[in-house]
Amino acid sequence: MALFRRKRHSPPSEGQTGGSAGQAGGSAGRGGHRPWLDHGLTNGARVACGGCTRGLKVRLQSQSSVTVSHDGAMDGMALICTGCGRLLCADCALAASDNPYLPKCDRCRASVTIPMSR
Repeated sequence: MALFRRKRHSPPSEGQTGGSAGQAGGSAGRGGHRPWLDHGLTNGARVACGGCTRGLKVRLQSQSSVTVSHDGAMDGMALICTGCGRLLCADCALAASDNPYLPKCDRCRASVTIPMSR
């Protein structure tokens, strides 16, 4: 029994591939926008939560690493929305979700993650 399953996406049909040059396929989101990667943040920077304005610290994560979290591990750490790029604290992201293990953006309801380094 698998605990986690990836959604399998079928390749785009021929009518869907003829987009503009700015569009990227896969999990890049709309128009190739990848805020978790294209954010311009630096490791250790201090930022404010977009929800409660609490001070947060940016801790960039390597693209190849896996993060296992527990209660309190994300306190004071900046999370970024995968849809709109808004920076949030764990409390605001968890309050916006009906699932305590899946934080979401309080504005656009997309998933949030730790900002990635290049």
